[in-house]
Amino acid sequence: MLTSSAIVCLVVLSGLPVEVTKLDGEHLAGELQSVSSAEVVVAVDGESRAIAADELHEVRPSADAAGEALAAVRSEIGVTLRDGSLLLPGEFSASQREATLSSPQLGELRVPKAFVANVRLSRTDAKLTAAWQTLLERDQPDDLVVVRKGDALDHVEGVVGAINAKSVNLLLDGRAIPIPRSRVFGVIYAATKSAGATPLCRFDLADGQQLVATAVQLEGNAFTVEMMSGVKAKIPAAEVRRIDFSLGKIRSLAEFDPASVRYPDDLLPELKSIWQYRRGRNSRGEPLLLGGRSYDDGLWIHSGTTLRYRLGREYRRLRGLMGIDEDIGGCSPEIGVTLRGDGRVLLDVTLHRGDEVHELDVNLDGIRELEIAVTGTDPDGICEHLDLVEARLIK
Repeated sequence: MLTSSAIVCLVVLSGLPVEVTKLDGEHLAGELQSVSSAEVVVAVDGESRAIAADELHEVRPSADAAGEALAAVRSEIGVTLRDGSLLLPGEFSASQREATLSSPQLGELRVPKAFVANVRLSRTDAKLTAAWQTLLERDQPDDLVVVRKGDALDHVEGVVGAINAKSVNLLLDGRAIPIPRSRVFGVIYAATKSAGATPLCRFDLADGQQLVATAVQLEGNAFTVEMMSGVKAKIPAAEVRRIDFSLGKIRSLAEFDPASVRYPDDLLPELKSIWQYRRGRNSRGEPLLLGGRSYDDGLWIHSGTTLRYRLGREYRRLRGLMGIDEDIGGCSPEIGVTLRGDGRVLLDVTLHRGDEVHELDVNLDGIRELEIAVTGTDPDGICEHLDLVEARLIK
């Protein structure tokens, strides 16, 4: 149940063409009329349809809804707020009390420093990203100034003061030490509790920025978004790629890395690359084809393959579509699909070419490990390819 602090998320979005997806997988196309903390109202074929907010996954402006987005400029700076918002400003500075961020998409924002979790001030790569993530996961009582040393990161603990174009000021053992900004990879602020309104939706922008919103209005061709910190940002409608109402309640199975993958024990070395499970593509590099539609979101799994996922009892349902990939020429395969949760069979079905697309809806309550096993009948596994598309794990 939403609390009284759950402010209306969207107010009067009349006339904006959108595509709406519910948690149960239903898709709607129409014009977004209004969204409140309780429901979303969409005009579909001239009739208003109300959708309860807790049944909603996302709202996406249609491709022709808002015109052209601003050209994205890759920022070296990444700022994470305590509500989970990710901002990519072109410029960043901070005083004792607030941080100032500016970008072509959002203009200038002044955020209370208590709401800033961390700021990356330098371009990163795979090695540095892993080291940075390790530091972010630490539970530290002090601020950290993180500096780059070759392919590694080091840090100094203290109290971070002002940040300007030339330096990051650190109070260490009672002494103020200016550290040249060119040497600083990033700053991680000590964890604090920041009160704020309950977040209801997240705006994902074309350039990768994410803004968690507690209240939003559409004014002309731009959204005015209020964040947990109380800061308001104006977002051109052309920059919005989706408005996510699930806020972590739903994840694509294809995003997960399996804890283990098992292929046939007698598989010849030269066939291993063919048998390898894939995300969003079949073994020929083409989109997954199922029910006459192509999909980029999904898994391609050859017979004889078993995938095992650690869910940690976090999810209650798995929903999606599955069937035999239709990009297989003239053969007529038959495959078995078995889902097990903590060793218990949750689903056991046989699929044939030409079957209707199978709708998947599996109860995962209390499940720690999910296993997906695909079996075949042809000794050589010819054409035995499962497509598991738009598979969603729902909390």
